[in-house]
Amino acid sequence: MSSEGASHPPADVGRGWLGKADLWAGVATVMFAASTLYISADYGLGRAGRIGAGYVPLVIGLLLLGLGALLLIRAGRSREPVDTQIAWRPLLLVIGGIVTFALLLDRAGLLVAIVATVIVAGPAAYGNTVLSLVISGIILSAFSWTLFVHFLKIAIPVWWF
Repeated sequence: MSSEGASHPPADVGRGWLGKADLWAGVATVMFAASTLYISADYGLGRAGRIGAGYVPLVIGLLLLGLGALLLIRAGRSREPVDTQIAWRPLLLVIGGIVTFALLLDRAGLLVAIVATVIVAGPAAYGNTVLSLVISGIILSAFSWTLFVHFLKIAIPVWWF
């Protein structure tokens, strides 16, 4: 099930300042950073010995704000156009993967849900084979179990039994 020979969707190239990829990436990043900073403004930062709930969102929001500013500055020199063609197949496969995970997590457990999600959403990227998706799903499942269940002790159903 390799899609190496599949052609990429044609690009409908935007023109001028509004057709720059870095501009829109910068705008989206700044908007996300601003919303992160706004939402987390009421959270406490804590103190040096014990950080509060607002510390990480503040740091991430500031880092994203800086990244967005760099993208906006870079947009002035960039010549990369925006691809305005919507890639429906990858979009639907990724959404299908998210729905698959949501439906299977409680019913089949974490490990099966992750493998199924990778198999459903994996063909969105060109060049994946069924074998590479299964191996990636198994590795991602093992990592997720190790992190969330073993180390963080989060109560997530691992199997359906």
